[in-house]
Amino acid sequence: MWRQACWVVAGALTFSAVARADDPPPDPNDHPDSTWSTRALAGYSKTGGTTDTSSANALFHVAHVMGQWKVLFGFEGLYGATRGETTAQAWHAHLQGNYNFTDKLYWYSGYRQDNDKFSGFLYQKTVSTGVGYQFIKSDSTQVSAQVGVGETWLRPQVIVLDPVGGIIIQPGVTMLLPGEEQTVVDAAVNFEHSFNQYTKLIAAVTVESGNVNTTSTYNVALQVKMTNQLALAAGYQLIDNSRPPAGVAKDASLTTLSLVYEFKNSKLAPE
Repeated sequence: MWRQACWVVAGALTFSAVARADDPPPDPNDHPDSTWSTRALAGYSKTGGTTDTSSANALFHVAHVMGQWKVLFGFEGLYGATRGETTAQAWHAHLQGNYNFTDKLYWYSGYRQDNDKFSGFLYQKTVSTGVGYQFIKSDSTQVSAQVGVGETWLRPQVIVLDPVGGIIIQPGVTMLLPGEEQTVVDAAVNFEHSFNQYTKLIAAVTVESGNVNTTSTYNVALQVKMTNQLALAAGYQLIDNSRPPAGVAKDASLTTLSLVYEFKNSKLAPE
């Protein structure tokens, strides 16, 4: 995982150094006085010939401040096909509300749902609450972490893949298993650092750990700005389920190259 992530970051850094060797001027797309911050991302690729594969990914994150409250919403989707067969199909959504006790300490309550057709789980839903802390909050760097407790609902399923990677749908082959519920420890760390006005590194780790399954998600992306609003992003994601249903791999990874639109607010990153 880390070798692939390092190649993604190294490649984007090289591109950034070549494209932006001069000292950057102040960022005209920064809106520090706004109560909103958004990030939208979209990527698509297609190859022909023997493989004939296509894939698409999208992301939309928004943050909004209302007095002592900060509301975070996000949606992410992925689709892939090989030789006309669906070989990847997933979406994730989250909604979280933070109440700030101080500039750095906050209480949070949130909901997350993951639907990944190829993960071995029809769905994973989590409601959680806890405390968070903003360790670093500057114009260039933001680091926050949170930990709490919650309840997760899972619906395992048994799937069988054909040689191409599509799911074989036959009676008794693709089968839903009884739903399960578990109390989890919910934790997350978010990191964002701007090397300059053009290049930014974003990383995040989330963990939901219970007696039935532990889901860990790792994300790293490097954004290189091309215009005031648009950037190119190279990203890597790894999702690990400690106890997936039989026949399903524990780990699933995703490498992306996407176009990003961002309404930037240096005081309000859309985690």
